Amino acid sequence: MTNQTRTGRLPGLAVDPAAAEAQDAGRERSRGIFEAIWDLLTSMRFSLFVILAMAFLGVLGALIIQVPAGVEADAASKADWLAGVRPRYGGWTDILDRLQIFNVFNSIWFRGLTAFLTISLIACMVQRAPGLWRTATKPRITVGDGFFAHARERDAIVVRGDATDLTARTVAVLRRHHYRVVAEDDGAINLYADRFRWAPFGSLIGHLAIVVILAGVIVGSMFGFRDNSFVIAEGSTATVPSGEGLSLKLISFEDAYYTDTGAPSDYASELVLFEDGKEVARHTARVNDPLRYGDLSFYQSFYGPAAQMSVAAEDGAVLYADGVAMAWQTQEDGRSVGTFTIPSEDLTVWIVGTLGTGDTLIRPGQIRVETYRASTGDPIDQVSIDQGVATPVSGLTFTFGRETQFTGLSVSRDPGTILVWLGSLLLIAGFTIGFSFPHRRLWARLVLRPDGVGTLAVATPGRVSHDVDRAFTNLVTDLRAACADPSAS
Repeated sequence: MTNQTRTGRLPGLAVDPAAAEAQDAGRERSRGIFEAIWDLLTSMRFSLFVILAMAFLGVLGALIIQVPAGVEADAASKADWLAGVRPRYGGWTDILDRLQIFNVFNSIWFRGLTAFLTISLIACMVQRAPGLWRTATKPRITVGDGFFAHARERDAIVVRGDATDLTARTVAVLRRHHYRVVAEDDGAINLYADRFRWAPFGSLIGHLAIVVILAGVIVGSMFGFRDNSFVIAEGSTATVPSGEGLSLKLISFEDAYYTDTGAPSDYASELVLFEDGKEVARHTARVNDPLRYGDLSFYQSFYGPAAQMSVAAEDGAVLYADGVAMAWQTQEDGRSVGTFTIPSEDLTVWIVGTLGTGDTLIRPGQIRVETYRASTGDPIDQVSIDQGVATPVSGLTFTFGRETQFTGLSVSRDPGTILVWLGSLLLIAGFTIGFSFPHRRLWARLVLRPDGVGTLAVATPGRVSHDVDRAFTNLVTDLRAACADPSAS
């Protein structure tokens, strides 16, 4: 029995030309969409647009009050915080909140742009890596005559002798100048030489560094937190936005100044940290000496005035009694401003400080109390009250006890820090390689006539640089001395 193999269509399976054409068109569309996406991701303009968009969001985050860490996840705390900022932003408050502008650096916009930039950098690395690898391992040895005629750095040396000997001399000079040399004979002797062939990978290391840094930022934003506006008045205790039952008390704050210049010499906050009501750490924090507990750090950041306030209901029940950090300033005249809420009365209270002697609105020894409906932001009362005098405001009794100070702390937990440090080291390495070990390439072609006289053409596409000019001139001088035809002079 003989086995036979047949090729062609299977019986009964006819090919519909229209369906085949549609299938091919679909593949072309898919390929076209993929190529368009790839071109976008590897586009310098796209990367620049993403970076500018991230910078714009960063500016918004610096100009607009950001929700403290830990408040976003607590609906009640978030509502109280929004009530506190509603008098400032009015009807825009809910819009800004929905757009996540109060939490810019954890917003979907910022994270999305970070992801886009990361993917774009990875795409650029993938696109460039094969070409850099080919250049380093399998360089193009033969180039056209036009290159030797139009290269920025070029020269031609008249030579006489044996091709093998002249090639050996040329290679010896190039290697003495620390070039790697690759030769190819196609009737003429073609030489390719380069220095620091792996140096171009420094740019990929730089790209990788930025990717690692961005990964650290993403990890930190997703699994850590940072609150740069954590404020506590002297004698007060505030909940730490860590979600772990921590609270921090400011015993005292002291600032010192140089007597000759008046410049600040020291800021010190005596802090006590509690966990579930039990003291777990005590430290006097300074700018470069934070309080640390576990993976939490409390850095001294800023300070300012505070006011001891108490609020009582008509029946004498105390609704509020604490220090209020006046950590903001009015845009009109730079007055110190602080805020607190009284949820049971649907009140947001702003207190405004005096500008000092000559201030007719709020005299020294007074504080101005402004009350707003927390749910709507509508103003209710604006009254200046004297220190130590119980004063009725909005149906409640307000007492301004005394002036104190507050401390502003930067509280952070950032599991992405190790990635940021690693990325920073890679970035330094990439820049060091790129600037300290520039990749230099050179092509040479040796052409001899039958009588042994010929030309050694040398050219490099080097960038405009004094160092490149000098290095090329020195190299040609050595080649001329080693290979030139003495009779040519």
